Amino acid sequence: MDTLSEFVRLLSPSGTVDLQCRVAGAWSAHNEQAAPGHVPYHVILDGNAELTVGREALRLVAGDVLLFPHGAAHTMRAMHRGARNAPTQHFNGVVTEIRVEGAAEPLNILCGTFMLNPASTLLLRTLPEYLHVPTAHGAAQGADGDGEPEARHGNEVAWLRGLIGMMHAESDAPRPGSAAIVADLSTALFTVLMRTIMARGGVAHSLFALMADARLAPAIAAIVRAPEQAWTLEDIAAECNMSRATLARHFTQVGGLTPLELVTSLRMERAARLLREGNLSAAAVAEQCGYASQAAFGRLFAQHFDVAPGAYRRAERDRRAHAAGAAGAT
Repeated sequence: MDTLSEFVRLLSPSGTVDLQCRVAGAWSAHNEQAAPGHVPYHVILDGNAELTVGREALRLVAGDVLLFPHGAAHTMRAMHRGARNAPTQHFNGVVTEIRVEGAAEPLNILCGTFMLNPASTLLLRTLPEYLHVPTAHGAAQGADGDGEPEARHGNEVAWLRGLIGMMHAESDAPRPGSAAIVADLSTALFTVLMRTIMARGGVAHSLFALMADARLAPAIAAIVRAPEQAWTLEDIAAECNMSRATLARHFTQVGGLTPLELVTSLRMERAARLLREGNLSAAAVAEQCGYASQAAFGRLFAQHFDVAPGAYRRAERDRRAHAAGAAGAT
């Protein structure tokens, strides 16, 4: 399995499309900080909009995709002026449609959420507050604006445009099976977005930058494939045919973390998944994640999750029971 596929498998994403906003008048919507493991996204289908995240503002055009790896609070607004008309809301069988009437050219946005493993924040921690992926024709250039020809990244952009087009068509005019199709397409959208981001090399100091770096890619693949191995800096350097000093310097410059920090993050993600999904003892989980000492494993786990392994497992079971009860009540 290739490294990106293994990485996506670790994150176990599932996607939803929650809203389709059709806005032809003055409008804005604030999104609060999302829960851990929830990654909101927006797709600008038609029109122009403005995004505000903290003190940053970004103008958006049709074809732009926005992703919020840490669920950051943000505000979306139409560029239309004038009086605000009250929005109307209607569920069309696939998504909830929000409409704002007006005389301006409509702004059309799909809004959804990617749900990831609760431990996924360990793997996404070095990403920025938001990722902006343009997909309009001619947008496939390097992140530094160097004007690289679209041919270099054309496949990724074409895939994104096609995927977004299918999601738009199925949510805009629902037919039998549309809800299931949109759910599956939105999940696939996550992987295609990750591949596009990695191919463009636009996210410095991240796991994506490490995977995209030709010199470091062999080591990243080996670590992701078997994080439980007793990795040393020498072992990792050997995967890349580098000296320890060169590896340590280049790895930190590209990825924003050290090689052994990546090993630990992947081990902790695996440990959290084993505790959530199985009945192994804490000692067995520690062993499967590469720790001979249960006490050392417990200390590291508590440092990463602010709770001991046993308490984490109980909390996850309570959360699932509560979610199942809430679903049954509806």
